[in-house]
Amino acid sequence: MKGNEKSKVILADRDGFYLQRLKRCLERKGDMTVMGMTDSGPAVLEMAKQGKPDVILMDILLGERDGFWVLENLKKEGISCICILISAIDSDKLVRQAIILGADYYMAKPIQGDLLMERIHQLLRQESGEKAQGAKKEKEPEIAENPFRNLEGEISVMLSRMGISASIRGYHFIRKAVLMAVEDQDVLVGITKGLYPDIAKMYKTSASKVERAIRHAIESAWKKNGPQVYFEAAGYLPAEKPTNGQFIAALSEFFRIQGEERPKKIG
Repeated sequence: MKGNEKSKVILADRDGFYLQRLKRCLERKGDMTVMGMTDSGPAVLEMAKQGKPDVILMDILLGERDGFWVLENLKKEGISCICILISAIDSDKLVRQAIILGADYYMAKPIQGDLLMERIHQLLRQESGEKAQGAKKEKEPEIAENPFRNLEGEISVMLSRMGISASIRGYHFIRKAVLMAVEDQDVLVGITKGLYPDIAKMYKTSASKVERAIRHAIESAWKKNGPQVYFEAAGYLPAEKPTNGQFIAALSEFFRIQGEERPKKIG
């Protein structure tokens, strides 16, 4: 996007009243414009073909076809935009399927307006940064699809399912730690002297505050849905809540294996 150009958004949900609420929420700050609203999957696809949106925000369950069908056909048509799926169904299988099909983020209803705006702006900034970086490099033929694409979104979904709120600093520290550990397992060796200080520099805080915030986030998760989701990822449930290192190691290993197991597309 250029200058003060508004981000174009398509909304899709079977609830017309809910669509109007979403529209008011997104257009409140004046940097987004809703270019279309519908309850139909094929209509979403047609609007995307004609209007080239920046963001598509849709429920999985639509009146005609569903959100998964839309994701599959966006990919077939070569339409690139940020896709956020929302649903009242909080199912790990649905989340994984959405991410595999190309969704950039998944949110469970009811959605907090401020959190939704924050996520959209984060995804737009990330996409804008990737495009700017790509423009500086000479285009090379794509050899293989990055198996860790959308990793940040997948980690966010898992932390949210555990009950770790994005409003606390520990959420962001854990997500960054897992991302770093997936890319380089060696960061888990001596996290007190390496990982914590590195994250602290990124967020302009201290290593001790990073450690405490992560510990607090894990304690919070363990009182909610954390044990169940941790078991799904790690394959076992410890007698006591895991330490920071154990928690980060388990999640990073889960996402690393997931990334390696995904089929790679040769271009």
